[in-house]
Amino acid sequence: MIGAKIGAGREADVHAWRDDAIIKLYRPGLLGHRAEAKALATLAGHGIAPRLDDTVQWDGRVGLVLERLDGADLLTLLQRQPWRMLGMARTLAATHLAVHQVSAPADLPELRSVLAARITTATMPTRLRSFALRLLDALPEGERLCHGDYHPGNLMLTDGRATVIDWPNATRGVPAADHARTMLLLRYSAPLPETSRVTRRLITSSRSVFTRRYSRAYRAGSVQPLSQSGPWLAVQAAARLSEGVAVERATLFDLLERLVHQIKR
Repeated sequence: MIGAKIGAGREADVHAWRDDAIIKLYRPGLLGHRAEAKALATLAGHGIAPRLDDTVQWDGRVGLVLERLDGADLLTLLQRQPWRMLGMARTLAATHLAVHQVSAPADLPELRSVLAARITTATMPTRLRSFALRLLDALPEGERLCHGDYHPGNLMLTDGRATVIDWPNATRGVPAADHARTMLLLRYSAPLPETSRVTRRLITSSRSVFTRRYSRAYRAGSVQPLSQSGPWLAVQAAARLSEGVAVERATLFDLLERLVHQIKR
C-alpha cells in the first residue's frame, strides 16, 4: 500500500498511501507522533488541520495516515507570488487565531515544561540560561492548543482552504507563547540550505514587512491583548538554541542580549 516518498523532515518521511491519503512515517525512536495524533484528533471537524485516518505500524516505524492535501504551502506561494505577501500574512494570522481558539487535551505536553527542558539542554552562556529560566518561571500556564512550530511552510492552501500541518510539537499553553515562537521564526530563522540566492534576497528584503503584518493582524483578531511578548520571545529564542541551527546562533545570542537589557529596564 505504501507509495513513493513525497517529502521528508527531521522526524519523519512522507509517502503516498492511497489516492486521497499520505502516510507520515516517524523515524525509529522519535515520539512526535503521540502529540501529533492527539492534536489532530482534537482538531477533527474544525477544518484547519488534515484529517487523521489511522495510526499504523510499517516496517518497525509508527505511521500516521493523513488526509492528502493537493496544494502548496504558504512559503512556496510567497516565493512564487510575492505581490500577495500582505494577504498571505493575514491568512497566516487568521489561521493561527483559529488554532488558539481550540482547547488542548489534558494529556498533551505542557508548553512551559517543554521550553524549560529545551533551555536546560541548549548550549549558551550560563547567565543567559539563568535569565531565560527565571523569565519562564514567572510566565503563565495555559490550556489552549499550541502548534509549537507555526510558520508559512506549515500552512497549506488547497482550493482556498488553509490547513495547518506538522503537529509533533503540539502542546497546551498560552497563545502568546505560540505567537512568540512564530514571530521568532518569521523574523530571525535562517533559510534552508537549499534556498536559492534569489529567494534568500526576497526573504531578507520582505521578512520585516511580512512579520509586522502578521503580528498586526493577529493582535487585531485576538480576543485578549497579547501580554508579556518580550519575555516570551526571550524564552523562545533560548529554547531555539537547543535545535542546533549553527547559522542562527550569533543572531539568537544578539537577540537575547538585547532582550536582557530591555526587560531589566
